[in-house]
Amino acid sequence: MRTFLLILLAFVAGVMVLVAAFSWQGRAAREYGREAVQAAQRAGLSAPERLCTDLLSRKPPAGVQSCVVRAEDGQLSAVVTLEGGRAFRVRP
Repeated sequence: MRTFLLILLAFVAGVMVLVAAFSWQGRAAREYGREAVQAAQRAGLSAPERLCTDLLSRKPPAGVQSCVVRAEDGQLSAVVTLEGGRAFRVRP
């Protein structure tokens, strides 16, 4: 019985660590996208699309595959794509 409870506890702890890691990764990516949108607003985005790395002059956080700032209907937004296919649309 004690072995079963230890295995169950280890499983629950592992799941909690994964949830925390994904949450941190998503927050860092959204913050990066938000900074890129703010930089595009300050610079006056003239093209319909621009890479976040061009606007911020620094590398994206770990796990970010791409980040593009787009002007749609007069509003700026960044589309941040993470490893595994998750994507976030970030607005200021």
